[in-house]
Amino acid sequence: MVNITNRDLWYALGLSAIFASGYLTTSIVYHYVLAPLRKRKHLRERILEGHHDELVRARIFKTEQNVKKGLIVNLLEKTGYRARLDKLQKHLLQAGIYQSAGNFLSIVVILASAGYIVGRMWDNSLISLILALALGQIPFLVVSMKKQRKGLLIERQMPDVMELLARSLRAGHTLPSAMELASKETPHPLGTELRMAYEEQRLGISMSEALRHMVERVASRDLRYFVTAVLVQTETGGNLAEIMEKIGYLIRDRLRVKGKIRGLTAEGRLSAWILGILPFAMFVILYVIHKKYVMTLFSDPWGQKLLVVGLTCLVLGILSMRKLINQIKV
Repeated sequence: MVNITNRDLWYALGLSAIFASGYLTTSIVYHYVLAPLRKRKHLRERILEGHHDELVRARIFKTEQNVKKGLIVNLLEKTGYRARLDKLQKHLLQAGIYQSAGNFLSIVVILASAGYIVGRMWDNSLISLILALALGQIPFLVVSMKKQRKGLLIERQMPDVMELLARSLRAGHTLPSAMELASKETPHPLGTELRMAYEEQRLGISMSEALRHMVERVASRDLRYFVTAVLVQTETGGNLAEIMEKIGYLIRDRLRVKGKIRGLTAEGRLSAWILGILPFAMFVILYVIHKKYVMTLFSDPWGQKLLVVGLTCLVLGILSMRKLINQIKV
């Protein structure tokens, strides 16, 4: 028979009290702090949902003539980079960033300048240049990530939207009214894009032009299929509802095949991430263990050259692996 002493009893009671107080504190914090904040946030998002669409439309309808051009934009236009500015503005819209190209380039210059100033603290031009280039690339990486994320979300929403549009057309709705209905039933981002296209044609722009504007704002091959089908149907005629149903089936098949491809290339993508992060992780570890040994790369002229060559080879290797992984596209 096991003897339970008073010490063991008090120890068990203490643990039970700690557990009970922790559970009680967590429950109080959740029910009286986190839950009300979550409900308030959800309510605020529902209230501001319509205002967000209006704000987006207002930004979309701004023409470049109405936007005051900054110094950077004027310099680039004078040096013949007008086409690249238009391309950058298109990428910003495709990423869901409703800012002018001039404002975006100003942010890039500010970050690059900050990186250069921070690098000058080590009194080394190479470090300053590397930090300036790294920080200057951050806005472009953000745009690329947001653009890719928006495109993936729209691709997942496209099959359901195609079926909804097809059912609306079979029920007797016109294409603009069907798009309005789909915009109300579809969440962001595709719902917002359909709403903007509907508002554009309601304000006097032709439906064809409004759909072309939507394609320019979204980097999605599936959405381009839809717009192409509508444009062809307006010129040649045909059963648009049946065409949309077939497009929906096609998109579902493509998404299923793309999922299989992502599963097959998961090992290669993970290897690419590990091989890309490993050199930087080893540099940090060596910096912590033996700082003097690592700083030779920055202080010695040959070390600086080897560092530049190593970073160049690393970037080329990452780009090569990415090209091999993304070689199969659906």
